[in-house]
Amino acid sequence: MAATTKPHDLTGTLADEDPSASDDLAPGTLAGDFLVEEARSHGGFAVVYLAEQLGTGRPAALKVLRRRLAARSRILERFQQEAAALRRLAHPHIVEILGAGDLPDGRPYIAMEWLEGRTLRHELRARGALSAAEALAVVEEIGGALSAAHALGIVHRDVKAQNIMAIPRGGWFTTRLVDFGIAKLLEPERLDRGPIFTQSSVLGTPGSMAPEQIAGRPVDARTDVYALGLLLYELLTGQPAFQADNLIELEELQLFAPPPRAGDLVAVPPAVDAALARCLQKSPDARYPGVDALLADLRAAPLAARDEAAVSDAAALHVGVSLDAGDELDAAAFDDAEAVLALARRAAADAGLVTVVDGGGVLVGATTLPGDPEGGRAARARLVRAARALEATIAARPSPSPAVQVALVLHAAPARVQGARGQQRFQGGELLRLDEWTAGCSRSGLVITPAARAGTDER
Repeated sequence: MAATTKPHDLTGTLADEDPSASDDLAPGTLAGDFLVEEARSHGGFAVVYLAEQLGTGRPAALKVLRRRLAARSRILERFQQEAAALRRLAHPHIVEILGAGDLPDGRPYIAMEWLEGRTLRHELRARGALSAAEALAVVEEIGGALSAAHALGIVHRDVKAQNIMAIPRGGWFTTRLVDFGIAKLLEPERLDRGPIFTQSSVLGTPGSMAPEQIAGRPVDARTDVYALGLLLYELLTGQPAFQADNLIELEELQLFAPPPRAGDLVAVPPAVDAALARCLQKSPDARYPGVDALLADLRAAPLAARDEAAVSDAAALHVGVSLDAGDELDAAAFDDAEAVLALARRAAADAGLVTVVDGGGVLVGATTLPGDPEGGRAARARLVRAARALEATIAARPSPSPAVQVALVLHAAPARVQGARGQQRFQGGELLRLDEWTAGCSRSGLVITPAARAGTDER
């Protein structure tokens, strides 16, 4: 869910690790040439601090391994491997390392450039699905970063929107690939280190793992090609390529389901769909041999061939389900959260909403509104009633978990849309800038924005 990490999530908090702030560094602590200002995030393996580099005044992200984990030799080696990898990876779209060392108590740290921005996942939620040209521009940057890593024998193994920072640049953004914490060194001797991972190490995020990772088989550059294909699909459609209700089903989809076509949801050139299909082949031998070959095909894709979407008045219902980390989480809480999302999916379908986002504890359904004033008012009134009915249904569900928080927001705004009513493809526009109209609506309950009820008698 959006506010927590399940125990089996391999990239989140370790099941036996308490992600508390008990071993936080106090403001003013020195770590080499870096002065700690404040803790900014607590992960399962490390705490990240905002720090200042002495002498330059440059802000830095100081990543410090948790105290309990520093005694675990394999985790310590993983952390040191990340520092070694980043030292060699000088690329404009890879986070820059400023230094590394050990604290007096033995905990290692890595100091990296401080990046002002948000993750690509949050950027995508705010902007909505990107056009083919926009998506390929992002993949060009991340692909170049991966190509540089592969040239040094480093496979990232966890390429996903959450591990990419979107740095504002004018009305657009540029990207940085971060988190090389589970990168695999194909030739460890290049960095003067012994091998850390066995070939059967299963590390990564299930939603972005290639079949060979799930099966514990050897990985190479083609593993990152698969993940880059998943990223491209998400950029184009606004949703993950494979979605499931649990980890086992998700892994089965990655292992056996045919590659999905972005063209089934949005307008993309056939050449882009063909490139995606090759990236997402189950066998590494059937994929592109490397990122450069993929980028060459994408550059040659005739982007001008795609149809333009029309701008229409539209409305969307945003359902956010989160788990309150302050409560004790158990299987019943996760089951209840999934049950709420199932109720929301049925209600959205009954209201004629097309799914725009479904994943990460968020469901967004949208529809166009009639262009005539009377029809628009009537459509808004129907959606308000449907949202209220869903709120009542969720409140009356059996055995609700106190840890589950449900926030509903109904909004109306222009959107770029293709296709007939009921089969629309939402391509972007103001309506899909979700962060702009869901900000401040994270608590449980229903919010109906003035734009959603405009012209109706609904309150």
